[in-house]
Amino acid sequence: MNSKHIILRFVSVFLSLVTVFLIAAPSFAAGTTDMDANIVDEETKAPVQDRIVEIARAQIGKYDGNINKFTKWYYGYDTDAFWCTIFVSWCGAQAGATGSAVPKRSTVEGMRQWYVSRNRYYPATSDYVPQRGDIVFMNTEVDGTDNVHHVEIITETGFSGSKKNPKISCIGGNTSNLNFEGSEYVTEKIRPVNGSRATIVGYANPPYENCDSLAGLLHTIIDVTSPAFIRYIFSKIISLIQIIQSPVNNTPETEAFEV
Repeated sequence: MNSKHIILRFVSVFLSLVTVFLIAAPSFAAGTTDMDANIVDEETKAPVQDRIVEIARAQIGKYDGNINKFTKWYYGYDTDAFWCTIFVSWCGAQAGATGSAVPKRSTVEGMRQWYVSRNRYYPATSDYVPQRGDIVFMNTEVDGTDNVHHVEIITETGFSGSKKNPKISCIGGNTSNLNFEGSEYVTEKIRPVNGSRATIVGYANPPYENCDSLAGLLHTIIDVTSPAFIRYIFSKIISLIQIIQSPVNNTPETEAFEV
């Protein structure tokens, strides 16, 4: 790790500590009212990979197009944006994994590169067996390349179906309903690895073990105990640090519909 990254990590931890000392005490004294404050809920006793799956599953339904609670959480205001990656980031944040296991990203390629740089990404052509809580990357143009256009959370370990036609179970946002209508849904589907609508390009295995580290704990405490504007500022700091560490284009991208 070079000196720039060391300095950036130090600054991140320092800002985290300052924010915690400024707001944690009064927030805990007043009690937590945030509906997404999962670390104080009984469910947080479950492993992080189980929490992220159940959090995603609780969001299944129809949303208001590309301006919804997930895009507002990411950008801090109402804006039209493709949101499959944002949905995964949101679920990671609710599970207490922001920055430590799941990056805050708005683009599929941006999220993939975060895992590639940490040696946590496995091409679909490898022998890797996807795990519950993993992130799956898809090519919705089915053009034979390893380009990625869509991302979801895997809900069950391993493959179903036959050896010739393996399938995975996953939940994703900015996708169609079970009848493949529209693109404003969060749905849980069983997807063939080599499907006619999307092919699986690879899997990311988030380092959920890092969520119990000091950095992971600080991320989670700040997200839960802070007012919305503090969470927004802190998320922007984290996003900036992640962009510097793994420079990619983090602007809204083109994403195929009816996945």
